[in-house]
Amino acid sequence: MTRSSSKKKISTFEKEMESPSFRAALEKEEAALEVSEFLARQMAEQELSVRKLAALAAVSPTIIQGIRTGARNNIEYSTLKAIMVALGCEITFRKARKS
Repeated sequence: MTRSSSKKKISTFEKEMESPSFRAALEKEEAALEVSEFLARQMAEQELSVRKLAALAAVSPTIIQGIRTGARNNIEYSTLKAIMVALGCEITFRKARKS
């Protein structure tokens, strides 16, 4: 067996993940998607429209719609907290596990 065939081949994704800027961008997008999915799920479960949730949270319907669709991913903490309170949810922080 030659050395070249014994090397572990890595995917393009794995190569990209070695880049700190790529990894940071991916993690930011992943966080936005988590918020978007959570919001959409809560709205569906509670049968809340964009306008109704916006009124309950005292924010613009445009903000709710943007978060729900993933178009808005730079959310102020105070805005997110108001939305979560309106949904009857809370935001908690915990120390992350080391990977």
